[in-house]
Amino acid sequence: MADVRVVLQALLDAAHGVDAVMDELAAHDVADLVTTPAPFGHDVLGAVVVDFGDRWSHGLANLTDDGNALARGLHDAAGAYAEAEGLAVDQFRWGR
Repeated sequence: MADVRVVLQALLDAAHGVDAVMDELAAHDVADLVTTPAPFGHDVLGAVVVDFGDRWSHGLANLTDDGNALARGLHDAAGAYAEAEGLAVDQFRWGR
C-alpha cells in the first residue's frame, strides 16, 4: 500500500489563501471603472476600452468562480481527511 501523507494545515492554509485572493479580487470590480466611452473623447477608443472592461469583468467573474470552487474543494478535502483521521483514531482506541 502506498504511503500517503496529508498535512491538514497545508490544505487549510491553501484554502484560506485562495479565499483571501478571491476577496481581494471581489473588492476591485473593473466594471465600475469604465461604463461609457464619453470620457475618452474619441468614440472608437472609448468603445474599445468599454469592451475591454466588459470582457475583463467577465473573465474576472469566471476566475473568482473557479477560485471559490477551488477553496471549497480544499476546505472539503481538509474536512474529509480530518474526519477520516478522527474515525481511524477512534476505531484504534476502542478496538473496533
